[in-house]
Amino acid sequence: MRTDILDFHEFYSTALGATARHAISARLSEAWGDGAGLEIAGFGYADPYLGLFARAPRRLTLAPGGQGVIRWPPDGANAACLAGERDWPLPDACLDRLLIVHGLEEAPAPHRLMREVWRVLKDDGRVIIVAAHRRGLWSVIDTTPFAAGRPYLKRRLEGLLRDAMFRPRFWDTALFFPPLHSSLLLRAARIWERAGAGLWPGLGGVLMLEAEKDMLAPVGLVRPAGARISRPAIAAAQPARRDGRAG
Repeated sequence: MRTDILDFHEFYSTALGATARHAISARLSEAWGDGAGLEIAGFGYADPYLGLFARAPRRLTLAPGGQGVIRWPPDGANAACLAGERDWPLPDACLDRLLIVHGLEEAPAPHRLMREVWRVLKDDGRVIIVAAHRRGLWSVIDTTPFAAGRPYLKRRLEGLLRDAMFRPRFWDTALFFPPLHSSLLLRAARIWERAGAGLWPGLGGVLMLEAEKDMLAPVGLVRPAGARISRPAIAAAQPARRDGRAG
C-alpha cells in the first residue's frame, strides 16, 4: 500500500520537509536548469519539485492510484492526474524529461514501472530517480516519507535502469543531515550538505540517478496487445557523479 497523498503534503509543509526539498532541488536544477523547451512530467509525489522548471512549456504530475492526487499547480489549470502503475494516460514518446520522487520505493513492480517510463520518453529523453538510500539515515528513521517502501543501493538502482533499457549518465546524493525536527539542526543543514557531499557521498539519505534511453538495446519493451492509450493529459561505463568522479 502506498503512502497517502496527504502525508506527503503534510511533510513538505514542515520546516524539515522544506529543507529536504531545498537540498534535493539544488541537484535537480544543476541537471535540468529551468526546463526551458522541455516537456516534463513527474511521477509519485514530484509536485514540490516541478516548480523548478518554470520555463518548461508543459508540466504534468502523475500520481499512483493507491496514493491519491492533489490539484497541481495550486493556481492555474490543473496538471495533476491519477495514473495506473502500468498504464499511464500518455502516448508513446511524448516527454523530454521524467522525474520520479516517492514513486519507486513503493512500486509493486519496479521493472514494469520503468518499462512505462521508457515508453513515454522521447528517443533522447532522460529520467531522474530520487530514491531513499539504504545506507542513509532517512531510510531507517521513521519520521519522513523517505522511510516508506524499499530503499535502494546505487548498484541495484543502476541494474534496474539497465534492465529497462536505460543508460545511467550520472549519480549524486543528498540529505546528509539527520531527519529530525530540530530548528538548530535545520539551520545548519547547508553545512551538513556541503560537508557530506565532499567527505562521505556514499551516506546521503537519497540517491539521485539520471539515465537516458538506450536506443541500441534490443527492442521489445512495448505495451501489451489490446491495451488502450488515452489522449495525453497535457496538449557502459559507471555513471559519473556530478563532480566528475566515478561512482
